[in-house]
Amino acid sequence: MGNFSVGVIGTGYWGRKIVDEYSKMDNVELIGVSDLNQKNLDFCAERYGVNRGYKEFRELLSQKELDAVNVCTPNSSHYEICRAALEMDKHVLVEKPITLTSAEGWDLVQLAQDRGLTLSVGHIFRFNNALAETRRLMNERFFGDLFLMEMTWTNLEQSWPDRDVLVDLAPHMFDIQNYLLGKWPTEITCNGRPFRRESGEEAAYVVSRFNAGPMALANISWLVPIKTRQIMLAGETRSALIDAVSQEVTVYESGYTYKLGIERNNTIRDELLHFVKSISDPETETKNSGTIGVKTVELIEAAKQSIVEKKAVTV
Repeated sequence: MGNFSVGVIGTGYWGRKIVDEYSKMDNVELIGVSDLNQKNLDFCAERYGVNRGYKEFRELLSQKELDAVNVCTPNSSHYEICRAALEMDKHVLVEKPITLTSAEGWDLVQLAQDRGLTLSVGHIFRFNNALAETRRLMNERFFGDLFLMEMTWTNLEQSWPDRDVLVDLAPHMFDIQNYLLGKWPTEITCNGRPFRRESGEEAAYVVSRFNAGPMALANISWLVPIKTRQIMLAGETRSALIDAVSQEVTVYESGYTYKLGIERNNTIRDELLHFVKSISDPETETKNSGTIGVKTVELIEAAKQSIVEKKAVTV
């Protein structure tokens, strides 16, 4: 892997984590950051020595030595910033969701392909050791026929005015289903609603059906006081409970219960390393490609359509 120069656009809560990881990497130079908040720029300068800080993201993009950017801004700005970066021939890793509409997402995918650039999306659970091991076991039919996947993705969250729980949490849900099963659902049924405001779902229950294989159920919520990121797999010969935060997998088999020996990894670091390596070969579709990112947005659109029409939606 050669030397690469990267920048981070958006240095709030999540962006600071990204800056921290880049600052520790060999062969990577963090040459600048961009944020509308001067305090965030000052923090990056004082903590990480990143002295090139710009309130206008296009000033960062104009740096000739810049190879790639990590976009960690509010969802509504993803399309504008990513398009500008690609048009200036910068590789892009954008946090999920890639865009707020699939049409905008496909536009970015096409632009990246036309220019031979890497476009990746922050579907971080593709870099989680517990999920990687579960995927390997599923491919080896460790569970026999898989009947059911139940996902619980909940926490107590303030009622954000610029997003809803489907946009916030469903990208993980749909992405993990695809990562583990190797396929996308063909039908979505969703029931969700707001509770503390007039519009914008704060809790939702989503059923994903596939042409063959298991049925997937998901409970996503901003209203539950306990943060949970769990996946229950019910199989023909074995079942398992996956805690995606602690990266623990508990197996249930013929009356016995045991945990798999999984070494917990730094998912953020591994995702960023994968992105930097992918820049060396833009023709190779990355584990968290733009195409995967747009597919999750299409499924969110189907879930919202299902709520409105009060019926299952074919995708």
